[in-house]
Amino acid sequence: MVKHILIPTSITPELAEETGWHIGDGSMNYYNNKGYKRGIYQLRGHIEDDREHYISRIKPIFKLLYGIDVSLREMPSTRVFGFQIWNNELVRFKQNLGLPLGKKFDVVIPESFLVDDNLKIAVIRGIFDTDGCVYLEKKNNKLYPRLEIGTISKILGQQIQKIFIKLGLRATIHLDTKGKKDSWLQVYKISIRGVEMFYKFMNIIKPANPKHIKKYNLFKESFK
Repeated sequence: MVKHILIPTSITPELAEETGWHIGDGSMNYYNNKGYKRGIYQLRGHIEDDREHYISRIKPIFKLLYGIDVSLREMPSTRVFGFQIWNNELVRFKQNLGLPLGKKFDVVIPESFLVDDNLKIAVIRGIFDTDGCVYLEKKNNKLYPRLEIGTISKILGQQIQKIFIKLGLRATIHLDTKGKKDSWLQVYKISIRGVEMFYKFMNIIKPANPKHIKKYNLFKESFK
């Protein structure tokens, strides 16, 4: 259990991006242990696709914000890579920001990160780097780009679409389902399509996850 952490005293782009990671891939809750309530925070991505992002960006920014040198590890049984921290203070801080415990059915971008475009861009970068996808589809013998973020929170989906439109990015949202029979889950998918919007998105949002950057470079190479 981590005993001492730093608590950010101001709303910064780094905190906004880190909050975006939590909205995408994070979880937290309290558990009773020997009569004490203990808070646990977890952040986990794909064991292969997200490894470089966790090492090169997530780990150093977490150290900058909270003074915690997170211990990254593989979890082969669930095919994830990331970390967990037992610390009541960290969970309480995130709760006070407006992030929920347990399932994120009603998670939203907290109002404190919606006060200016720099913070909006940073939180969207965090969400996209953990929960977003770049699809390159063949169309008329050329690659056609589509970006997508999926969320089970309707309000979050609407927030993301609104931010995209405010930034001049054409975005659509539609309701989809995933899962198996008797356990269908509604997912709100926010999509950006087309060459012009792909370039604009990458220039404005500036994703930092290497898996997105590699696909962007592959797309640009296809036009040479």
